[in-house]
Amino acid sequence: MSHLLKYREQLNFTQEQLAAKANISVRTIQRIEAGKKLKGHILEAISKALH
Repeated sequence: MSHLLKYREQLNFTQEQLAAKANISVRTIQRIEAGKKLKGHILEAISKALH
């Protein structure tokens, strides 16, 4: 289980909610949770969305 998935579930966010909040695609969230490496701009967007 990925760290992002664990954290997202702790916050009770769906993939769709996180994607909308971070202004990235749901597919990107799915890929990250499946183990794909984060790129800098994606990491920054997710960090800002999750505070």
